[in-house]
Amino acid sequence: MSPIVVTPPAPIVTLAQAKRHLRVEHDDDNGYISDLVEVATAWLDGPDGWLGRALGEQVLEIVFPAVLAPGDRVYPCPPFRAVESETPSADGQSITVRYRAGYPETGTGSDARSTVPAPIRHAILLMVGHFYTNRLPVTPAGGMSELPLGVDALLSPYRGWG
Repeated sequence: MSPIVVTPPAPIVTLAQAKRHLRVEHDDDNGYISDLVEVATAWLDGPDGWLGRALGEQVLEIVFPAVLAPGDRVYPCPPFRAVESETPSADGQSITVRYRAGYPETGTGSDARSTVPAPIRHAILLMVGHFYTNRLPVTPAGGMSELPLGVDALLSPYRGWG
């Protein structure tokens, strides 16, 4: 069974970082750029994401058979952080586990820094740039515009294959 996201992560890339990458100095496209950051992150993050891992800190929930010992459980969407709660089913056949996963932030407030690997953060910026520049699904020449090869190269070491 695939886990579900109970508490989603904060954005991996900030609006300011995306605008700096895009070299956008005006605020007219702030909403659109924020949406693109969300789209790029959603494509990569969590149980349904291309990487198969939790990027920002988040809470996930999964159901295990009750006979499976805690030490034998495999938690999808690494990096696994900690179990938050375990709730047995009414019939005693399964146990619902809520757990924290994702790369933590270090520091607090304005000193907070993401520990998501730099290649993943940069791949998100490349995707945002690609989507911002190519707002239509086809190029003017009529061919399909494909994501840059650089994104695959940056992300492949982090992709889960299970």
